[in-house]
Amino acid sequence: MLAPTLHIYANYTFIKGTFDPDIVDKACRFRKSGYRHSTAYKNRVWDGYTRLFSRAKNAFPTGLKDRVLKVYKKSYPNIKFVIEDHRDFKNKKQIPKIEDVPLNGVTLRKHQVRAGNSMLKKKHGVLWASTNSGKTEVAIALIKALDEPALFLVKGKDLVLQTYERFKKRLGEEEIGIITSSKWDVRKFTVASADTLARRFNPNKVTKNSGDRKKQVEELLTSIKVVVIDECHTLASDGLFSIVRYCTAPYRYGLSGTPFKRGDKQDLKLVALTGEVCCKITNKEMIEDGVSVPTDIMFVDINSPQLPVGIDYQTAYDDGIVYNDHRNKVICDATLEFHKRNKQVLIIVKKIDHGHAISNLISATKEFVPHQFIHGSIPAEERMEALENFKNGITKVLIASSILDQGVDIPNINVLIFASGGNSYIRAIQRIGRGLRLHDSKERLIVVDFSDRTNKYLARHSIERFQTYAGEHCFAIDIVDGVGELVSVCNGA
Repeated sequence: MLAPTLHIYANYTFIKGTFDPDIVDKACRFRKSGYRHSTAYKNRVWDGYTRLFSRAKNAFPTGLKDRVLKVYKKSYPNIKFVIEDHRDFKNKKQIPKIEDVPLNGVTLRKHQVRAGNSMLKKKHGVLWASTNSGKTEVAIALIKALDEPALFLVKGKDLVLQTYERFKKRLGEEEIGIITSSKWDVRKFTVASADTLARRFNPNKVTKNSGDRKKQVEELLTSIKVVVIDECHTLASDGLFSIVRYCTAPYRYGLSGTPFKRGDKQDLKLVALTGEVCCKITNKEMIEDGVSVPTDIMFVDINSPQLPVGIDYQTAYDDGIVYNDHRNKVICDATLEFHKRNKQVLIIVKKIDHGHAISNLISATKEFVPHQFIHGSIPAEERMEALENFKNGITKVLIASSILDQGVDIPNINVLIFASGGNSYIRAIQRIGRGLRLHDSKERLIVVDFSDRTNKYLARHSIERFQTYAGEHCFAIDIVDGVGELVSVCNGA
């Protein structure tokens, strides 16, 4: 029997010849969280699997190639696929090493050089790197080294603008383009809003300009040679997945500090579009190398009020976190104590009502504490101004919603207060990363979290956050009874 052939293209791999499609399907499927609650699953008309292998076309996303070969070999150890790679890669002799790529105003550190060269060697894959590792600088150096038309995809308007400025600062303005909802300026290296491209590629409402805009996106996605997806753990979203799947760039990379910890079991969609991890940089490595500050995490015990048994999670969250006067007073008192010690304090909330509640408590105290509350409903210009005020020390306390979860650079944070609760691994690690950056004003980072024992759901989430922090093997973790003990423990920080 003739060996089957894999025809590898940038976005899809096709199988020609005789092969077992059930084994390939097994390597390219997953069950996402909640599949058991689907009506189709309950009625036994769907087996619960999301499939990335097309039996009609005998094709699967190229990022799954290694996975397919590995799974197939287990079932058929004597069969070897013939590989025909049709991707248009540059001759490696034409590509400089990362350490030889000049970037304005920065010299890459040892871990960044290692990551960049690994990405060049692998040609695709995920850079799994802690929040403070300088992933953007690595990507900029990588793109410059390849020196091909490139697209850097970013989610969130604020982060698009921040990344665009970073690219111009490192490489100069001439070759750097930007795509947002209000601007289409494609150049050799383009920073683009993933949300804008997704909306134009698959518009919710069809207008007279929809066809032209879709074609414009298609032409862009088929003309570039390098695509880099920032915070690539978001790739499971249908819009972003669609545009990266359509893209024909042979060099494909993802950047994330938490790529395979989504919690909804859709990680395979990320691997499908970028490939497996090509390099990993941990928080432990960064702290030991002196790139990140040592971190103390304090869990403050919250056991009041005891919520009724049997309430649903949303009610428990509102009553136990958002509108919990006792808990909010602890947050306010802790903020005041740290403010007295001239610390820059960032408070993270999930709901806007919670941010307003904490802000009102701080305003009602006798002590004047310059603070601001920013969230997604505030214009981007005002949010950027608030961030600058905090970075410059004009504002000593910043309350923020989840808009700061990804990519925002605030190196002068002394104290992080996680008022939001929740059990997301991704958010927990990203939020700590906001404060790990070195700064003249701090020797250590203080993180204040809460052991919420007022309800079973909240308690379970507190335990999961504790386990997340402990799993990094580099944070000092303690549990304290209240603000007095918290301040006493942190006095030396």
